Amino acid sequence: MKNERYYYSIMEPFEREAYKKIYEGIKAYALNILITLPLTKEKIEKIYRKVLFDNPLFFYINQTVIKMRYCPGEFILMPEYIFRINESEAITRDIRKVVNKVSTSAQKYSGNEFRLEKYFHDSMVKSIVYDHDALTAKDKYNAFSVVGAFLDKTAVCEGIAKAFKVLCNEHAIKCIVALGKASPDRIYDEESYHAWNLVKINGESYHVDVTWDNRYHDEGAEHISYDYFNLTTSEILIDHQPEDVLPLCTSEKLNYFTCTDSNVSTFEELCRLIRNRRHLKMIVFRMLNDKGEFSTEEEMHEKVIYAAERELEDIIKTGNVKIAFNELHRIGKIKIK
Repeated sequence: MKNERYYYSIMEPFEREAYKKIYEGIKAYALNILITLPLTKEKIEKIYRKVLFDNPLFFYINQTVIKMRYCPGEFILMPEYIFRINESEAITRDIRKVVNKVSTSAQKYSGNEFRLEKYFHDSMVKSIVYDHDALTAKDKYNAFSVVGAFLDKTAVCEGIAKAFKVLCNEHAIKCIVALGKASPDRIYDEESYHAWNLVKINGESYHVDVTWDNRYHDEGAEHISYDYFNLTTSEILIDHQPEDVLPLCTSEKLNYFTCTDSNVSTFEELCRLIRNRRHLKMIVFRMLNDKGEFSTEEEMHEKVIYAAERELEDIIKTGNVKIAFNELHRIGKIKIK
């Protein structure tokens, strides 16, 4: 399968040497990988993680631990292999089948990178359940790799981000697995480590967080969220903190709300959008503050509720309307049962 190695491309010479040793060692199922370069333990650990992020098909490694021994003048990495070679080969074939199936379904969007990206995003949201148990269990290795995402259909953010990279790269869409911290409360602690993606679409870079867009299985919600679909750097930094220096994302051209004409700047625009989309089960929109409206959370809430009451009065009387907000990103959602 096709693959892009972004982190290798931005490394310094000594780091690249270490990367290649680690890459070749894991590929060969080496029990010991010798590193005799002027690098610190912390730097080698970081390079090791980047090898796994660049190469999602190294799923046969325990992604959650890094074992290393120090001897004078050298470090010895000791990868923990969780599958035998013949098992890995069989699993790779199974993953290939899943990727081929998704790719075949996506052929109708060939030539349109935005539609391809959205199709991959949507298919993953619909098919993968977030594995909360894996965060505390010691033996749920698959959840952190593409095995969990593609075959078990349950994974954590790292496995989801790696699988999204595989799908994008298969169709020559540049895609990076980004690691850092994320918190809706913007309190970044040891519990807030998170992985998401960067893509390059039509020559512009964007942040995509498939995990945080996955509301499909939450309490029977069964809808796809696009709150974190093609965000700029300034937008993702609202509640995410990348660990690395990543490509700067400045374009809003392919943000979901821009592409679907779902931005509103005034109360009347909001009313018109709700009126035109009242036939949908989910009406979503982003409230801009470029015309002086929607300037506070309170104002956003009040105007959305008022607009819904005005345009959906008959439906609201049946009790079949639910309103939700992502205040940090100024997004409103009206669910019609």
